[in-house]
Amino acid sequence: MSQASLSSSISTQGFHFTVSTTVNVASWQESGQCSLHVLHDLDPHVYADQYELAQRPGYTSALWGSSDLERPVSAVDQAGSVLLLTADSSHLFPGQAANITLEVPLHARYGRPVAGAQDAYHMIELKRPVGFFACSLDHVTPVPDALRQYTSLSGWPSLSLSLIPDTSPRAGLKMVVPVGKLDDLPWVDVGTAAVMITMFFYLLVASIRTARRLFSKPSMKTD
Repeated sequence: MSQASLSSSISTQGFHFTVSTTVNVASWQESGQCSLHVLHDLDPHVYADQYELAQRPGYTSALWGSSDLERPVSAVDQAGSVLLLTADSSHLFPGQAANITLEVPLHARYGRPVAGAQDAYHMIELKRPVGFFACSLDHVTPVPDALRQYTSLSGWPSLSLSLIPDTSPRAGLKMVVPVGKLDDLPWVDVGTAAVMITMFFYLLVASIRTARRLFSKPSMKTD
């Protein structure tokens, strides 16, 4: 495959964030013979919503590992998950230079509460995305070390693989998410119990009033 480079960045907003990866291809020379992929090896604190990914233009995706959207980090497989993007290169022609950007929406799970005087947040540092080409070649090439552990995944590309150099700054892709404090747990329990009791009596009174209104006999007017 012709010379290419990759760079990634992250933008965050609360529990939601987007990882953007741009692949710069100097000259697309083997249209139809190569596919472009970006691999995300996700920390267990992070998940990708498959339904949201399906609505994103410019790529298709495959996801392996834990994808339950509701569970906190303490209730999922600590191995995390693997997300593979396959870029749509149908619009590229041989000899064409291209900048292909793949934006991945990700979400942070609810983290473990902290105790004592610790700050109530958790720092998550993601592994940097890995870009590569999967090409149909007449000869077999060795699998790059960075991809070797993923080749046993069902549906993984079986063609010859070649890495795309990452030219972005080596600083990690970091995000900060708020977490609960164990010291606040008693107050949360008291508040939750008070709300539940209040709602119980409210519903009880509303039910009694409704029952009386439905079953009361209309008064008969007499002359």
